[in-house]
Amino acid sequence: MNEVAAVDVIVAGLGAHGSSAAYHLASRGASVLGFDRFARGHTLGSSGGLSRIIRLSYYEHPDYVPLLRRAWTLWRDLERRSGEQLLTETGGLYAGAPDGELVAGALESARRHGLEHEVLEATALRERYPLFEWPDGWQGVFERQAGWLAPERTIETHLRLAEQDGAMLRFDEPIERWESTNGGVRVWTATGTFDANHLVIAAGAWMSQLAPELAPELSVERSVLFWFEPTAERDAFARLPIYIIQDTDRIFYGFPYVAGQGVKVAGLHFGDAADPDTVDRNPSPRDEERVRAWLRRRMPLANGARRQAKVCMYTNTPDAHFIVDRLADHPNVVVASACSGHGFKFSSVIGEILADLVLRAETRHPIGFLSAKRLVRG
Repeated sequence: MNEVAAVDVIVAGLGAHGSSAAYHLASRGASVLGFDRFARGHTLGSSGGLSRIIRLSYYEHPDYVPLLRRAWTLWRDLERRSGEQLLTETGGLYAGAPDGELVAGALESARRHGLEHEVLEATALRERYPLFEWPDGWQGVFERQAGWLAPERTIETHLRLAEQDGAMLRFDEPIERWESTNGGVRVWTATGTFDANHLVIAAGAWMSQLAPELAPELSVERSVLFWFEPTAERDAFARLPIYIIQDTDRIFYGFPYVAGQGVKVAGLHFGDAADPDTVDRNPSPRDEERVRAWLRRRMPLANGARRQAKVCMYTNTPDAHFIVDRLADHPNVVVASACSGHGFKFSSVIGEILADLVLRAETRHPIGFLSAKRLVRG
């Protein structure tokens, strides 16, 4: 049966960024129709895994800090409106060689933006965090305003409140194609054709399929998250902050112990290329050994029985910065994705930015460095 629906905005993808966009658009009175290729509550994209880090002393680039401050505020606003606990503040520890990108980058962001932080030398790291094996010469940066978000719960909260504000959300219904029309867009799914004034594409690992002009600059990477039961000191693990450790050429990150889950830890960017439609979702012994080898060296008491594992996907750009922009040849189409493995924490503010771009054609937020124009070659 063919259906035609005229709305202000169609949102393609209802994960981290799409759910937030639907929420912010609907809360401002826009009529919203959202589509997702999978069932509601799925964890088959980039946002599953029970926890995602949020932090302000951002080693990736100081330009993200204003966005992070706003994101933190919006997460707390969302908690107040919904009554849900979404953000758990634990503090954050970033450690490694002083001249490595992690420590040097975190310090640059903290100092440039006046963020409260402490610098810890190796002796202080050993005294404060004895669960780790700290090499001589390493340095740590600790900040209080950091913690973790519950991704599945935050996405569902955005979706639920978007629906309360009138959004129509459809699941198990991928957008097959779209085209610009005079003054708007038209999309096709298996059930029909839908017209809107604007289209927001927040398709995550499937971005290349819906925005093929960006495809040469995007690559999808398979990432595996692990939870282990500590062999001792469970209470001490529960008191840890979130942590990111740069150890030689590899970054690992983890979370405090959570009852019923264990200690979550993963390595960043092992570089395993993936196709989102055929990705191997079964964690392998090789995946596990990569993480266990690091635990044996740096956090041995965490190297206990595996409680669970989860495969997700990162969509990377060459410079690891996001793409949040209007498509060059389609003025009514806005895209947001390619978060290169560090984007979930921003989704509250990215949704606000997308609503700005759709409804006001501009945003007060500083997103020039996230423009597609820096990547897409003519």
